[in-house]
Amino acid sequence: MSQKSQSQHRESTANQLSRWLIFLGISAVLAVVVLVAVPRITHHSLFGDEAGASGGTVTVGITDTPDTLDIRTANSASLDRVLIGNVYQTLLDRDNDNKITAGLASAWKTSSDGLTLTFTMRDGLRFANGHTLDASSVVWSLQQAVSNKWPGADTKLASLASVSNPDAGTVVITLKQPDATLPRTLAGRLGIVYDRAAGIDYKTQAAGSGPYRIKDFTPNKRITLAATGEAAAKTSTVVISNYSDDAALVKAAKAGDVDLAIPADPASAKSADNDQNLRVATGTSERKVTLLYNNDADSILSDVQARTALRMMLDKTALTQNRSDVAQVLGGPIGPLEPGYEDLTGLIAHNADRGRQLMSYFSASYIGTLKLVTSEAYEPLAQQIASQLQEQGISVEVSALSDAGIQDCISKRNFQLLLTTIDGIDGTADFADPNGVSRYTNADAQTQYTQAVRSTTQESYENGMKTYARTVSSTAASDWLYARKTAVVASTQLAGYSAQMADERLPLANIAKQ
Repeated sequence: MSQKSQSQHRESTANQLSRWLIFLGISAVLAVVVLVAVPRITHHSLFGDEAGASGGTVTVGITDTPDTLDIRTANSASLDRVLIGNVYQTLLDRDNDNKITAGLASAWKTSSDGLTLTFTMRDGLRFANGHTLDASSVVWSLQQAVSNKWPGADTKLASLASVSNPDAGTVVITLKQPDATLPRTLAGRLGIVYDRAAGIDYKTQAAGSGPYRIKDFTPNKRITLAATGEAAAKTSTVVISNYSDDAALVKAAKAGDVDLAIPADPASAKSADNDQNLRVATGTSERKVTLLYNNDADSILSDVQARTALRMMLDKTALTQNRSDVAQVLGGPIGPLEPGYEDLTGLIAHNADRGRQLMSYFSASYIGTLKLVTSEAYEPLAQQIASQLQEQGISVEVSALSDAGIQDCISKRNFQLLLTTIDGIDGTADFADPNGVSRYTNADAQTQYTQAVRSTTQESYENGMKTYARTVSSTAASDWLYARKTAVVASTQLAGYSAQMADERLPLANIAKQ
């Protein structure tokens, strides 16, 4: 080959190599663009839905895994606990002290007359499937709750006059009358914001905006959650498994089969105290263990003097001192995590002598035998109550029944005393309803409660609730024994969990193995 030919060959080879290098360089750039752009367009990671999390799997054990995922129509505390804050998010939220905080709305304000609430939505909100979440999603969700009569909507959203979104970042709710409880309602199941374009079967699927999506669901057995692509979740996968009872659940924790166990009875957690691989944490529940009185007109407990006498006869210190589920002894209908709480234990204090004196106005035949109905779980406490009252000359018969049996007694009004748990603000409000379980009727209490709810400021609402609680307690509508304790059993390798209100809240985003 001539020198000229060799030169031309080398030039041709160099040009080909240059073109290949340029091609490879462009391909590499395009690949990077695809890797960056596609997740931004679809709002999912190319590396799987768990790419936004730090990895790993955490197992959680409970005793009440739900049988459906349809949180819209199933009035299930278990479903609320698993899904709210994890799969679904609400317009407002609650903190560990049960105070109302920002949620999907970053801020909100109430007009001076209490009739208009304006919410400012966070920027850049998306559902887990990539669909946009904005103010119109909130309006649609609230309209669906009202028109479809989802559980609680008829009462909790009864004050709504209209809901609108003047722009994509603003929600305006106008009311027929002020409702100081509405912000708390919007931090619960009726405040969930749904995707109107989801097109799913809500019984077995979910389409929320939370840090997790449903990966797998077996009714009454297991729910597997996977972190969404852009979530702040610290663990990629959370498996929530059902156990038949607390004993089986705590046994699984000791064996290392679950990282976090949430027993129904906090006393069950005590057996894990001495296990070096586990930690037991406790908190306070909104639920209150209460001795409800039957206030029907034909019941002896329709008389305030008889009710007061029973309150004085019971020694709550003795009743609660050896129980592992007591967070705080109560003297009124409002618990320590509710607006308007104050210590009312001294309002009708323990005084057995005075109690007997008040009850002596009634003949033994008129008093008869008081039927005390309860569940099997609270039978030992019911027997203690019966024993204390019997020591003061009151005949008491304890009936420990199934849930169905208790409901039958309530519907037939076949009880004088009912030892049970009542929820937070809903249980408090029950004493303002003459048709509530206790059938307590007091015009002053009803007026005070209505005035409190129609307050235009948080301060006036809380002060109004204090007035209401004092009336209800001083007239001995029932006897509130204590606020329940909550407990969790966790692996020493686990961090980011909370025991506060663990019977109704299960925030998972910050949970991770160390």
